Amino acid sequence: MLLSWPNGELWAIEVKRSLAARAEKGFYVACSGLNPSRKFIVYPGTKCYRITSDIEVISPSVLVSAVR
Repeated sequence: MLLSWPNGELWAIEVKRSLAARAEKGFYVACSGLNPSRKFIVYPGTKCYRITSDIEVISPSVLVSAVR
């Protein structure tokens, strides 16, 4: 998923069903071409953490709060 904000900022989001929150190859390929300012993996867990320096793993509720 790609969110495009009115100011031109892009957020890349990959949604997972499982608790194994890892980005797939397609996510990396898309991000390299789009250069989003934020990158998220949304998963059904409750903890938030980074899997790389620029990819955040978050819960759906945290994403909703960030979008508001």
